[in-house]
Amino acid sequence: MPAYASAGGGAATFEDDDNFSIGKMLGLAFGMLFSFRGRLGRMEYWVIGSIRFVLFIAVLIAFVFAVGPHMSGLSEEQANIALMKYAFGTAKGGVMTFLLLTLTLCQWSLEARRCHDRDSSALYLLILFIPIVGSLYAIYLFIVNGFFPGTPGPNRFDTVRSQAQIFD
Repeated sequence: MPAYASAGGGAATFEDDDNFSIGKMLGLAFGMLFSFRGRLGRMEYWVIGSIRFVLFIAVLIAFVFAVGPHMSGLSEEQANIALMKYAFGTAKGGVMTFLLLTLTLCQWSLEARRCHDRDSSALYLLILFIPIVGSLYAIYLFIVNGFFPGTPGPNRFDTVRSQAQIFD
């Protein structure tokens, strides 16, 4: 199947004889990281989540080291203003902010699909926005999503795909 139609009307693809295409590979990677549909097994949850966590912490530390020297000696209000100016007013701050938001979206995607694997609605993730209760729910979610197996067989969100059966 062609990746897209070329200007001349013919099919232009990146595919070779093995039915491989760069578009399919990128689509699969993008879907694996950012899709909110389907299910996600524990192995995928831990592998993708661990890599995402390390990247998130690395970007966060870089952000703190980049903005920290500019905030010494400022009042809380001035520091907040300086932080916003750095995060949204500079190229480096904008890139770091974009990366942090992208990695956060990836985490929400992982949690939603892991909830789907347990036959639970991802709408319950909105509880995370409630102060104090959200923190307690985050601990519960980490334990349940990380350590308990999903629903065996098909459920209302998807059928069991070729998930890694190491933990499940």
